[in-house]
Amino acid sequence: MTKASDIMPRNIVAARANTTAREVGTKLLIGNFNGLPVVDNNIKLIGLVTAVDIFQAIRQGKNLDSLRAIDIMTQNPVTVNEDTDINAVIDIILQRHIILVPVVDNKQKLIGLVGRPDILKQNLNEKFVTITEKISLR
Repeated sequence: MTKASDIMPRNIVAARANTTAREVGTKLLIGNFNGLPVVDNNIKLIGLVTAVDIFQAIRQGKNLDSLRAIDIMTQNPVTVNEDTDINAVIDIILQRHIILVPVVDNKQKLIGLVGRPDILKQNLNEKFVTITEKISLR
């Protein structure tokens, strides 16, 4: 049985509650993340901000420099623990139409994240090759 802890990245980038929406959006873009967990000073998970949250703020004409992560995050996101079976994580992702599931310990401290790409990497074998052509400048 594959568990969340078997595939979750342990190097986590997280936002604080007072991080601006612009900073979160920039981190999502340059870090190629689907979402960022929001944590308190004890690394306890308090929310999750995704690109959709940023899109909604932009669409509503809100100022991304004055909005904070706490203003746009999903509070109390669904979480799993490190022993959760990966099939249960997949069920959560499919049923709730989400892209990222935080992994927390028994004190709600963030210890990892499981996203769609993590599950795909674990279950798919690459069968493609990259072909490059050298261009000569004569």
